[in-house]
Amino acid sequence: MKIQRIITTEGKTGVATKVDTIDTATSDFLTNIWGFDRVPDLPLKTEKVLGEYQRLGIFGPLGGLRINLITLAPETGEGPSALERAGSLDLGTGAGMVAGKEGDGMHRTDSIDLAIVLDGEPIVGYPGEDGQVHELTIKTGDLVVHNGSFHSWHNRSSKNCTIMLIVLAAERKAA
Repeated sequence: MKIQRIITTEGKTGVATKVDTIDTATSDFLTNIWGFDRVPDLPLKTEKVLGEYQRLGIFGPLGGLRINLITLAPETGEGPSALERAGSLDLGTGAGMVAGKEGDGMHRTDSIDLAIVLDGEPIVGYPGEDGQVHELTIKTGDLVVHNGSFHSWHNRSSKNCTIMLIVLAAERKAA
C-alpha cells in the first residue's frame, strides 16, 4: 500500500505544501511518519515542517504526538511475535510499555492510541473483566481507541494489515 503524506503550512504568500509517498511494502513493521515532542504553536515555520522528516520514536514524551504506521504480516506461528519485534525498535521517550500477564503480545502503554485500519482485518485482543481474553475482528476503516488499556494485535488473515496509529502521550496516575 502506498500512502501519500501531504504536509501544509502557512508560507510567505500562501499555503506551502510538501507531498511524499510512503510504501508500506518497504517500511518497517512499525514506522513513525510524523510527530512532535509537544504540540507546537502556530504558525509553523516552513523550514520546520517541509524539510526532510527526521523520524522520532514511536512514543513521545508527555504532551507529545506521534503518527505511526503498523504493518502486520500474516501470522505463521514461526519467528518472534510482533511485541518481541517491537523490542528492537526506537520506542521513543514515552511509552511506559508493560507486558500483560496473558502473554501473546498483550501490552499497555502510557498513551491514548487512535488506531485506524487502512487495509486488512486485524484482530485486537483484550483481557475482559471476566478474566478471559476477548478478541474482536477489526475491518478496514474501523477505529479502535486504546485509553492506556491492555491489548494485543494479531493478523490471522493471509495478507498484510496496515494500521495508522495516532499516539497521544499521557500520564498514568494511581487509581
